[in-house]
Amino acid sequence: MLITVTGGIGSGKTRFALKYAAQMSREGVYLSTGDHDPVIPELPSAHYRAIQAGNGPKLTEVVTQINRESNLFLADQRILIVDSLTSWMAASFRATEDLHEQRLETQQLLDALLSYQGKILVITNEMHGSLHPSEEERIFTARMASVNRILQKNAEQMYMLVSGLAIDLKSQHVRYEE
Repeated sequence: MLITVTGGIGSGKTRFALKYAAQMSREGVYLSTGDHDPVIPELPSAHYRAIQAGNGPKLTEVVTQINRESNLFLADQRILIVDSLTSWMAASFRATEDLHEQRLETQQLLDALLSYQGKILVITNEMHGSLHPSEEERIFTARMASVNRILQKNAEQMYMLVSGLAIDLKSQHVRYEE
């Protein structure tokens, strides 16, 4: 089951995601880049473990490793929280200038997230460009927006946070353009 939480910087995505995850599952793993204010004390119980993986290891490898080590029979009882996909992708994007390699890494990341066995909650940012973006910023913004659209199509639940207010986007009567 894929759940996404999106919104702008400082909108309350992490706080909402952790509280929501605690309502859904008794146990879980919180993967954090550690590039925001610490929220570890907000983890719901001792059954949640936090991994501050930073931007070093590739998210694809971390998710695949957790998926490989997990007990499939307990998949519905746990949740993996990824915070934040945008930070992981930005680090990966900065690691190489080769556009083909960036596309491959993005596809591998999507494959890992979408094939995860169990509940996964992905925190991501809404992408907004500047008035005069650099070529690099334009490419990253377009790629991140594309990843967000793919996640939205595959998510069973999707929330957008605006100033701490969570809006359930999947329950709204939203018309999708195909």
